[in-house]
Amino acid sequence: MKWALLKYYHRLLPVVLGLVALTIPLLRDFHLESALLAAFAGCLWAGWKASQKRSKSDDVVQTLSILGYLYLFGLPLLIYTILSGCFSIHGLGFWVLYPVPSVFLGTAIGRLLRLWDVPFGRLLTMLVLLGISFGALIIEFYSFPQVYFFNHVWGGWPGPIYDETVQVTSSLIYFRIMTLLWIGLLWPIPHISSSGEAKWVALTSVIALSLFYTQLPEMGIISPGSNIQKELGGIKQTQHFNIYFAKDYYSPDEINRIAMEHEFYLNQISSELQISKPDSNHKIESYLYAHPWQKKQLVGAKFTSYVPVWLEQDQLHIAKQQLEGSLKHEMVHVLAKQFGNRWLNASWSIGLIEGLAVAVAPDKSDISTIDQIVVSEKPFPGAGQLEHALSPLGFYGGRSTVNYTTAGSFVQYLIKNYPVSNFKEAYRKSNLSIAYDKSLSELVKGWHAHLETVSVDSADREVAGRLFSIPSLFEKECPHILSDFAAHWDDYRFHLAEADTGSALKSLGEAFREKPQNLFVKAEWTYMNLVEGRSETVHHIAVKSDTLIDLQLLYADAFALTGNLDEANTFLNNARRLFSENPDSTLEAALETRSDSLQWQYYLNFAYRDSFYDIDKYRDLNYRSQIRLLHRAIDREMWPRVAIYSDHLYTLSADAGYFDHYVSLIHYLGYLGEVEAAKNWISKVSNLRLRERYQERLKLQKNWIAASKG
Repeated sequence: MKWALLKYYHRLLPVVLGLVALTIPLLRDFHLESALLAAFAGCLWAGWKASQKRSKSDDVVQTLSILGYLYLFGLPLLIYTILSGCFSIHGLGFWVLYPVPSVFLGTAIGRLLRLWDVPFGRLLTMLVLLGISFGALIIEFYSFPQVYFFNHVWGGWPGPIYDETVQVTSSLIYFRIMTLLWIGLLWPIPHISSSGEAKWVALTSVIALSLFYTQLPEMGIISPGSNIQKELGGIKQTQHFNIYFAKDYYSPDEINRIAMEHEFYLNQISSELQISKPDSNHKIESYLYAHPWQKKQLVGAKFTSYVPVWLEQDQLHIAKQQLEGSLKHEMVHVLAKQFGNRWLNASWSIGLIEGLAVAVAPDKSDISTIDQIVVSEKPFPGAGQLEHALSPLGFYGGRSTVNYTTAGSFVQYLIKNYPVSNFKEAYRKSNLSIAYDKSLSELVKGWHAHLETVSVDSADREVAGRLFSIPSLFEKECPHILSDFAAHWDDYRFHLAEADTGSALKSLGEAFREKPQNLFVKAEWTYMNLVEGRSETVHHIAVKSDTLIDLQLLYADAFALTGNLDEANTFLNNARRLFSENPDSTLEAALETRSDSLQWQYYLNFAYRDSFYDIDKYRDLNYRSQIRLLHRAIDREMWPRVAIYSDHLYTLSADAGYFDHYVSLIHYLGYLGEVEAAKNWISKVSNLRLRERYQERLKLQKNWIAASKG
């Protein structure tokens, strides 16, 4: 038995290694990461063996043997993935498209050097393969703004994987065909002088590769800035920015306002961090995409806004839907390049990089400060925990919202209580103790003392509980799998971003069929059908036992729109009953609107029939409807109507429950140059009893208005 095991140890060893890999998150999945590792190891192994092997007739057999061992390694991963319900056809695709071409490429290079009898062939083979592995990566990394990379040795990296599903793409298939063409060129080269067939194979490969390499940007293999600019099509220049935007998706008013916001945030951040602004000859490039799906296609990042700080050219990449929450955050990264290290133009501590951006642009919540979020989740992290969270492995290995917020709170404390120059030094050197001449424990102790002075309430604890409960990529059971429901929901959001309501409703319907018991999905489906004038469709799915107040109100609207007031009032009474059992201040005004038949009719007309009212009838609306109609006018860029509605609302008493709407109105008034009106609104809102986070946001708008006036 012992000798039998020894005889087959070379087959058992890869299986054992596969079992060991099962203990490592992500790597244990039969998907991207394990396929990448197999491709890299297999390519080097094949190159090493082919460069020393003397029997050229065995090259193909030996390559297939190496692939066999790699798939033995992958066998436990495949079994685990199937048993855990995480198997994906895309994972299988990666395991075919990554190892197979890579292993044959390693053999082709090693074989070529062996047949040429090149001195130190094995060493040279390893150097060539490592050069392709890392040299090509470094060249692309410092040449293009993309965050995805393809590689002939290890296959490729699709971009940020922690917020989106990883799938096989046409670009990957195109690139792996290129790898096969390289194999088709390298394999026959030693036989060109003696074989006409070899000459034709090599020549065909050269011609095909030449054609393929002319299409790299078009096929999504690389993304030069010039190609992205061409795809977007629009450009807006300001004193310090060249803004490239998807011209068919931004109105002139939108892009003009966004341009003002660029300059405003630049001034704000430069002042806070005490750094200089770029001169007119070195403008920052801002790439604004139509939506996350276009950004994914062009640069590899879908829901992740980012700044390629490693490039000499300052630039940022944001989709339209993320602009409001990401523009200032990403601009911090751009300007922080001025005190970054030499190789990355940033800090080696990812916690300090993101902590600085969150500290200066604390946008994790609209109702709670970053300090309040941290305080709501006691105990506070100690020095050891914080040090781990500031490291790359610790930052991305943990829950991202926890680490972003915690690092942001800590960095904000440092900036407010010590000279900014200290933090700049710590950022550049990735060392807090040297920069502050204090141990990390001492700094954390001071931070804890500050946090003890921060008061929180139930709203803060609810925000913290929701944000901190979001699992990390390593905690997800099937991190790379997109369920049928999620795929339909993603399609729904894509079609909405494309303003294709017909396709959006179809995808939403498919998502609803996947999860008919999910009341939030049902509410979204119901609302979209009402907006599209399909009230009768809603009648068929209206259920009195549904326990979501919003749904009962939508059912009531559906019957009221067709004149069936008795049935409408039945659902309205259901909503009242649910409200009495679980009061929700955000829905109280919605119930009141429907309790008055005239107000309800006004609401139905503008909510579902796209009606607007002149000022005389506008005055008759209740406050909630007036606010909603004002912001519909803002969305439509109906500026004269916005001014009229705003002037009337200003004469009424303000309500802190509508703070978000007031801030939005003030912001647009500043853009329109209505400085006095904006200042009046700021004064009015300032007299309300505001949460600390609201005060922060209102202060930002005060600065915005002051800048607009200037």
